[in-house]
Amino acid sequence: MEKIQKTFRRILFEVIEMGLSSHRAARLFDHFMVGLIVLNVMAVMLDSIPALDAEYGPAFLGFEIFSLGIFTVEYLLRIWVAVEHRAQPEAPGKGRFRLKFMTSPLMVIDFIAIAPSLLFAAGVDLRLLRIFRLLRLFKLMRYSPALASLGSVLYAERRALLATLIIGLGLASFSATVMYNLERDVQPQAFGTIPDALWWALATLTTVGYGDVVPLTAWGRLFGGVVMIFGVCVYALPVGIIASGFANEIHQRDFVIRWGLVANVPLFKGLDAGVIRDIARNLSSRVVEKGYVAATKGSRADKMYLIVSGKVVQRNGGDSIVLEEGGFFGAKSLMEKTTYTANYVTASKCHLFILDGSEFHHLLDENPDLKQRIKDSYRQMPHEDFGQADLPEDI
Repeated sequence: MEKIQKTFRRILFEVIEMGLSSHRAARLFDHFMVGLIVLNVMAVMLDSIPALDAEYGPAFLGFEIFSLGIFTVEYLLRIWVAVEHRAQPEAPGKGRFRLKFMTSPLMVIDFIAIAPSLLFAAGVDLRLLRIFRLLRLFKLMRYSPALASLGSVLYAERRALLATLIIGLGLASFSATVMYNLERDVQPQAFGTIPDALWWALATLTTVGYGDVVPLTAWGRLFGGVVMIFGVCVYALPVGIIASGFANEIHQRDFVIRWGLVANVPLFKGLDAGVIRDIARNLSSRVVEKGYVAATKGSRADKMYLIVSGKVVQRNGGDSIVLEEGGFFGAKSLMEKTTYTANYVTASKCHLFILDGSEFHHLLDENPDLKQRIKDSYRQMPHEDFGQADLPEDI
């Protein structure tokens, strides 16, 4: 009985926590939850329209109760399966681990998504809780790698962002103080105090420029122009920091994935980590549809192709050979600096890694072991660059 329970918990863990793209149930669960979150946000907005609320109020309430039930069950199941994150799920300390798991950022967001509705059950006016129900939109971070990456960037760059915030607040305070001294006699209602002038400083530095408060004196306008220029510079800093950090995060994640894929290609298995890093760094990635012509017979060989997923058919006259995941082609022709000796057409949607010819030769010059490995590989195969682990006996 215990074994069945643990197996069931592991299955639930893979469905709701791991988010495996190859797991059909996990994909369906993710799509269902994303759809439910989006519908909840739409329902909150539509419920604020008096006419719709009067006609469909009970329906909105029923949908809210249904959503609350789903989110609550999901929250409790995540707590239950949390121990599967550990190498030994049944080891002592499960309670402490679950408690620690409940305080993780994503679990806090999940709790916030259901807490307002629980307050409604206690008698709080639902209309006052609409803004909190909209926080369910943040649950999408769990199902969107891009949003998760952005969260990682904000955390990684928190010190730099805090520094820009301090600089911005300092500049706003300084600007408000100067403008207070320049304009207080002319506009006491707008610049009579430094806090009053601070509204103008924030609106100007953020380039919002509402126009409700503007300097009238010549010195005030001159200083206002300087503040506008500084505002463009200072408030562009956080944007640059986040954009740069986001690009680095995506590049790093892509490189890690690419490194793992390259390391598992039969041709490169067992190579030094530094060599694999150099190969992965020079590869470009491309996803192509079925029927895409990667290389044509007789054309100059200028690229080597690695098949990450999908199938590619090599056609040479009346013969056809299927290259599958882990296969490669183009290496022999590149090595001999000749033309492709066959046509290569994708038989399904494929993810290909492409190594440019110049980079290919550079890598071979820098890594003699790789050059010898490629030579040994295609010498064992009389036909052009199969890259097949198991070839038919009649080839």
